[in-house]
Amino acid sequence: MNVLMIALLFVACGDKDEDTAEVIPEVTGPEREGVVWTGFNYTWDILSHRIALTRTILEADGSYSLGMIGGDWSTGGTFSDDPLYRVRHQQVTAQGFAVVHGQTELVVGPDGIGSVTATVRDETVLSMSEQVVVLRGFDINTNIEQSAEYPKDYDPALGYTSRGVSFGVSTPTVTDGALEFTVNTEIRWGPQDRSDMNNAIPHAQTAVVVAWTAIGFEGELNRQTVTETVAYPYEPSYSEHPEVSLPLNSGKAPGVLAIRSFDLVIDAQDGSDDGVYLRALGFEAKQDVSGVATEAVAAGSNSSLIEEVGIDFTPTAEVLWLRLWDQDASIEVVSAEGQHDVGETTITTR
Repeated sequence: MNVLMIALLFVACGDKDEDTAEVIPEVTGPEREGVVWTGFNYTWDILSHRIALTRTILEADGSYSLGMIGGDWSTGGTFSDDPLYRVRHQQVTAQGFAVVHGQTELVVGPDGIGSVTATVRDETVLSMSEQVVVLRGFDINTNIEQSAEYPKDYDPALGYTSRGVSFGVSTPTVTDGALEFTVNTEIRWGPQDRSDMNNAIPHAQTAVVVAWTAIGFEGELNRQTVTETVAYPYEPSYSEHPEVSLPLNSGKAPGVLAIRSFDLVIDAQDGSDDGVYLRALGFEAKQDVSGVATEAVAAGSNSSLIEEVGIDFTPTAEVLWLRLWDQDASIEVVSAEGQHDVGETTITTR
């Protein structure tokens, strides 16, 4: 497996103004480490495909649990293809900083909507002046047991054509000594050119995992919502569908970049509720060599040898900047990219 990695170490210094030097609160206590996710991109090498499995989850040790399966045109049943991945995160070392990782498992029905309340009880996270919950990845899996109404002539392991996905966590509240928040997802399937798949979609059950990180820190929280709609041309084959660039505000350093939610909406330009075979899907919050936020990059494309329809792509996300009071905080920005075989795998980035 060919893996390209980039690791940039940033030890931040305080911002000073000659006339009015900012007073930074003092932080004491032990130095702690933790990882914070900043996004993913999955692109098929040759063709666009159904979604049967898409997994990209950052683990506590900085490794990634990955997975990508399309229909039988990706697995070798009819044709084979290669998933290309790109992942991003930060390794944070700081005083006044603590993380707890968790995940929420859901099964969503034909409407694709899921919402569950989650709770974190961790004294260190709760002892900090600020608490936030952010994403660290997700898993979509169609290969699960279906209802009695599900058609017998379609294998759910072959997946479905998509109209986009959404993942997010709410602003947490502290209730009865616990951090409480809501985990939300929406998996949008849409019919296309296979009658057996189209008949199955109105009955489809999909397993979803939303992975998250609860963070307690001494500092201040800044939020930014980014969104844009682009019309991608229908000029097969391999229409030009460039990734969407969304500028991010640069917060004062040192700080941690994080994603609270992202929604990747794909609409057919013919006005139908059709789904598409997807070639690329992703949302990444990017940083410069100093660790400061620069831009978000979103991908949602059906560009391929075979395309069905022109699409409008609308990415929307809430991106956070966690400014840290610890002026000696270390933020290591890590990215990795490469190719893996169709199916599930684990990659290491350290």
